Formats: sequence, structure tokens, C-alpha cells
Amino acid sequence: MLLVGCYTPERGQGAGVAVVATEAGVPVRVERVVPAASPSFLARHPTRPVLYAVGETETDTGTIAAWSTSGDAPDAPLGAVVDSGGADPCHLTVDSTGRFLVTVNYTGGSIAVHRLDGGGAILERTDLVHHDRHGDHERQDGGHPHQVRALPGGALLVTDLGGDAIYRYRLRDGKLIADGLIEAPARSGPRHLVQVGDAWLVTAELSTQVLVYDADWRLVGQVPATRSTGECLVSELAVGGDFLYVANRGVDTVSVFRLGAELPEYVTEVPTGAWPRHIAVVGPHLHVANQKSDELTTMLIDPATGVPAVVSTLAVPSPTCVLAP
Repeated sequence: MLLVGCYTPERGQGAGVAVVATEAGVPVRVERVVPAASPSFLARHPTRPVLYAVGETETDTGTIAAWSTSGDAPDAPLGAVVDSGGADPCHLTVDSTGRFLVTVNYTGGSIAVHRLDGGGAILERTDLVHHDRHGDHERQDGGHPHQVRALPGGALLVTDLGGDAIYRYRLRDGKLIADGLIEAPARSGPRHLVQVGDAWLVTAELSTQVLVYDADWRLVGQVPATRSTGECLVSELAVGGDFLYVANRGVDTVSVFRLGAELPEYVTEVPTGAWPRHIAVVGPHLHVANQKSDELTTMLIDPATGVPAVVSTLAVPSPTCVLAP
């Protein structure tokens, strides 16, 4: 089973969180849809049977919702839908203690922290921090945090596309404590990151690159995310075994890189549907949420070459996020 977040009107054609049945890991049908307002990103509680979603609605502030889960699928709403603290929430995670939910608001330029009760329900907001750092690209008029990553010991990493930076925080009693800032190259627009060994790989949406940092957050290099021509907005990245996969919106491909050297080594890229907003590696499969062609594409990865080949395409309206069990 997979869960797929979707844009709903006015941003898309979806109706909420799609529960997708799989056979041998391959999607076969949408079993049901859990109603929600533009749940563009999903996250699970690390120890409780709870699912969370942002509500990226076209309003001055977005929302956050929670559901109890049964068999990894949403079962019933858990508590009230709450204010995200800013416009266009696009990512969220539960901290390492399981006691706080952290959400980033892209257009709002803010990070919100909400307390969770013992069952995982969302309680009061305990902090709201705004980013005002900006770059000189037309899309960098202010802070635009895009992802929050929880680390052990209460540490958090927040990528900021608008500020060309990765912020480090400590979460202490529900409050965000600044713990340093990693500068990214000017006009790069850090979007999402993933850890590979001691290194960190970051998609740079505006410069169409993968930024490579070492364990001490020194910039080691910058690798083009695609060799296709045309306007491209790189989105998500995922790791499967010895390979890195990078989704490229606009040119509509997934690039394949081999890991192991100091910098990822380009292998090839394969076509996807329109506007691959999110990807996820689950076992031997690569799942691609193609937002503008209304489909979830699944590819089988060749373990020797890392190159994926399409084995399934399932109609899912305006998919934006794929979440595995």
C-alpha cells in the first residue's frame, strides 16, 4: 500500500489523500480517498499510528491535519484541523522525541512547532519563527523554507529556497533555538536534502543542481541535475542502494547518478509523466508523482545499473507526494 497526497481545487483535481493498493509492490488501484484540502505533503509519527498532512490551500494561512491509522492507512480524523502559522505549508515532520510536529510554510516564510499529545493528536502551537534572509533571484524576495528534517537529539535542518541557506535548529521544550546557518551558492535555491553516509545531498531548484556537502557542511561540489535542455525546476531526490535519483520538472525526467565517489556520477535519465513533483524508492521500485499528468508512475530499478523502467502507470489526480508504509 502507498499513500499519495494530492492537490485539490483550486490547485488541482484531487480530493484528498489517495490510498493506493499494491501487488508485489506495484500500484494496481486507488482503494479510497480520504477527504482533505490539498494535502501536498504527508508524514507519519515515528512511533504512533498517526498520519499528518499539510493543507496547502490558497488562503493567507494553511492547515495541518492528523488521522489515526489502521494497517498504515488513515482510519479516522485525530483531533481538529489546525492553522499552520503561514501561507502554503509544504513540508512537515515529527521531531526525534515524538512530542512535537514541525511545519514549514513556503510563502509564509515561517516554521511552526505544535505540541502533540500522547496519542499523536495536534495540540497548541509552541513556536513560530520567520525567515527574512533573501537572495537576488526573482523568486527570492524573502525566506521560503521548503523542507524540515528531524535529526537525533532534537536537531532540525531546514532548507530555505528564498535565502540560499540551510538553517540548523535545536528544539528545546517546544521552542526553536538557532544553531547555525549553512550558506548555499547564490541563486541556487535549496529545496530538499538527503543524507548519504556522512555527506549531504541537496537539490537546488533555481540553479538546477545537486549540491554536495561533507559531514562538516563544507561545500564539496555542484553537479548538474539534468542533461536535458529546456526550463527545469529540480524537485525531489531519493536514494536506492548505490544510486541517487533526482526528479526534474519541466524537462520531465528522473536522473540517475551512481554514488560512491566524492561527487555523484551521472548515469542517465529516464522520461516520466508531466511535472514529477515527488519521488520515492520503496524496495526495488521507484514511484513518481506526476502532478500535471495526473498519474503515479512506478518503475522497476535494475540493481546492477540503477536504471529504472516503467512497469505501471496509475491514474491519480494531481499527485504531489508518495508515502510508503
